[in-house]
Amino acid sequence: MDQLADLSKGDLPGAVEKARELHERGGPEVVRIRRSFVRLEKFAGLVEDERKPLPRSERPLSAQMISPRGLTLKLYLLVLFAAQCETTAGKEWPTPYPIEPTAEQTDSWRGLVATTARYAGPGVQAASVRTNKVRQIAEAMKTLEKMGLLASATGVKGQVRKGVLLLCENGKSKNAGAANIPYTVPADNEPFVEIPVGFFTNGWVHVLTTSEIAALLMWFDVIKFDPSPRVIEDGSTIKEGYVRSDVRHGFYGLGRDAYETHQPLEAFGLLDVLRHSKRHNDGKWQNFKDDNSDMAAHRVILQTAAFGREAGPTVLPVLHRRHITGEWRRPLQ
Repeated sequence: MDQLADLSKGDLPGAVEKARELHERGGPEVVRIRRSFVRLEKFAGLVEDERKPLPRSERPLSAQMISPRGLTLKLYLLVLFAAQCETTAGKEWPTPYPIEPTAEQTDSWRGLVATTARYAGPGVQAASVRTNKVRQIAEAMKTLEKMGLLASATGVKGQVRKGVLLLCENGKSKNAGAANIPYTVPADNEPFVEIPVGFFTNGWVHVLTTSEIAALLMWFDVIKFDPSPRVIEDGSTIKEGYVRSDVRHGFYGLGRDAYETHQPLEAFGLLDVLRHSKRHNDGKWQNFKDDNSDMAAHRVILQTAAFGREAGPTVLPVLHRRHITGEWRRPLQ
């Protein structure tokens, strides 16, 4: 809660304004992300129990990026957002932004990313904060380079501050040697998940944790590619989704901690969760039994319109209520 309050007073408004500026140049209504970034192409096998998930290196790239204070996943999604504001389906983005703005290029990752970089020692405070933020972005880019998602524009590994080239989000460039696979905006005939543009232009990418973001990507995928349509009283159809624990581990690489983010995501209004009567709110069976039955799984409905709200003012009251009561609840209307 304190970190979000600091973010709201610091980088968040400027980063949101910059995202909106980019989008107003002709950006898409949804940002496309290739399915292979979110879900393994082949089932990785069963895990022994919830405490022993897949090794990190065997998970989808999105799940590999989960980290309590990590910037890598958020930065990469912002990179894809910016690329799709600058070019169209099937096209490459030849000149991604530099980390810091220049006289020739005022768009930069420093302007688009929101962090809580702080004063780290003696000297000019503003310069120290900027230096620390640039360092965080550069380290995240080096991680993306190691994962085969970016390449240094100079051709020398680690020189990301001098510019980068985007590589395909399936990560296969990591094992392609010199034959990197350039990033192109996913075409209509490719399998991709769709993120509402409000995720970026209203600051959700900065406000949510990486576990919450990775889980959201899973729900976007499940509800697009494996939905459970349900007819409601007025005759219209809504799409629900559910995921069993074996699928969650074996395809999405997400453990129980990530799965339980359905509680804050529901409290933020991004999901509606329909709970089976035999499950507790956290998703565990009564008597703590594990079960992969389809009937036992929570059903989830995505509320994509909720991304049209500003993230900071939506999330802060929920976190405040959580701090006081210990419960995940939507704010009182």
